[in-house]
Amino acid sequence: MDDDVGVIYGLEFQARALTAQTAETDAVRFLVGTQSLKCDNQVHRIEFDEENNQITNKNVFLHRSGEVWHISSSPTDAEILATCYNAVSEGKCEMKSSIWKLPSDCGVSVASSDDNSTAPTPLELLSHLNSPEGGSDVKCIKWQPGDGQRVFSLVDNRILLWDLRESGVSAKVFTGPFVNVYE
Repeated sequence: MDDDVGVIYGLEFQARALTAQTAETDAVRFLVGTQSLKCDNQVHRIEFDEENNQITNKNVFLHRSGEVWHISSSPTDAEILATCYNAVSEGKCEMKSSIWKLPSDCGVSVASSDDNSTAPTPLELLSHLNSPEGGSDVKCIKWQPGDGQRVFSLVDNRILLWDLRESGVSAKVFTGPFVNVYE
């Protein structure tokens, strides 16, 4: 049996948020969110080839809303993700969360990013998850198992269930009975 050698992928900025792209069934992909106070942050999509133990595709997308502290991928749509991020406005720092879509043009391939004439494509905002009670300490977002239309968020020691089907730019907190949450 061959000894497997690790694979290293370097980022321009520090990162603490990593998730597998679970809805992607044809490839092994990961999403990584960066943290930088001075520059626009990024989400990297990295495709890994298990057979050859190498990274085969890398794309970079802009996440201008703030430092990514948590990232999760939809279990049903590989192009949808959620982030919890640190946003600064009016000299005040708050943790916020949003649902995003990866742009259809696949962003900037890292292999071609040596050419500075091509800038990464921004993520497409689908919905903000703004707590109706004004909670400002969002810790994480988790998708309802098997359902890409509902997410849970941990906000100020409370769990909120969001229904994305009834959302526009701001998602709505689900207030119905929780009996059918796992159906």
